[in-house]
Amino acid sequence: MIGQDKKRMEFIFVTTHELKPSLTAIIASVELLSDELQLDKKSVSGRLIQSIIRNAHSIDERLSRFSEMETLLAGDLRLQLEPVEIGQAIHNVTTRFYPRIRSRSQSLTVELPNSLPLVKVDRQYLEEILLALVANASKFTPERDGIKVSARQDGESLVVQVSDSGMGILAEEQERIFQPYYQVNRDGEGKKADSGLGLAITKSLVELRGGKIWLKSIVGQGSTFAFSLPIA
Repeated sequence: MIGQDKKRMEFIFVTTHELKPSLTAIIASVELLSDELQLDKKSVSGRLIQSIIRNAHSIDERLSRFSEMETLLAGDLRLQLEPVEIGQAIHNVTTRFYPRIRSRSQSLTVELPNSLPLVKVDRQYLEEILLALVANASKFTPERDGIKVSARQDGESLVVQVSDSGMGILAEEQERIFQPYYQVNRDGEGKKADSGLGLAITKSLVELRGGKIWLKSIVGQGSTFAFSLPIA
């Protein structure tokens, strides 16, 4: 990263560190206020407070993504490697994400063979990779449509796929989807990725363990994000 891009990243990182403490204080205060008032969540005031809490946490998550990207670019990320069963990691992620899937009346299918080899990875970051891809698939899958997560062995690698049934991505945009700040329009309503950094971070985390990540998409038929990791 050179020139203007580098300066922009440095500015964002400094701003992120300055905003984090204030945002944490706001979240803590409004959550305490919610507990103190004991408002009915269906009332106007209750809905407004819940909206503040939800959006504050959303901003906090985006700021955390910027911090993660800073660590990755600096080469300071410390991985705690251990043999991990991919099926268990997928189960942990889908269980965490199920409430959002259910709230959107979507279905989530997991397809795994009877046995798969272990991968030697940092469990936390593997689950972050899976969570980012499942969240991305859910975001662009229409209500009452389905998402599929599958895994298979391919030679000395383990390949995981997350497929959505959204509108797909144009061929000319697919090559740029993993670039920081690149936001792709994936439906007719102008819906875009939250920060443009989610998939860039995901790609960096996969490549840290010698893996690869790629996309297959057909406009009108959905998209499949896949990544590979070396077998332990």
